[in-house]
Amino acid sequence: MSQEKLIKKFLGDRFHITVEDCDRLLTAFGYKLNKSSGSHMVYHKRGMNPITIISPKKSKYIISPYVNKLVNDLGLEALDDNRP
Repeated sequence: MSQEKLIKKFLGDRFHITVEDCDRLLTAFGYKLNKSSGSHMVYHKRGMNPITIISPKKSKYIISPYVNKLVNDLGLEALDDNRP
C-alpha cells in the first residue's frame, strides 16, 4: 500500500486501522520502534515527541481515539490534498 493510500485510510476509515498500519505509517514518517512492552509500542524520532501505540486485546483494530491522536500528531489532515 502506498503512503498516499495509507494516509487516506487513516483519514477516512479510522475504525479499521491495525497495528501493522500504524507501524507502516510511522516508519514512513521516519519513526523507529524503540521500545515494545506488552501491548504498548513506543516510536521515536529525533526532535519529535514519542508516539505510543496501544494494541487492543480483544480486536485487531486500534480504537479510534488513539487513531485520531496519531492523525493529529503527524498532521495527516494537512497532507491530504483532497480535503477542503
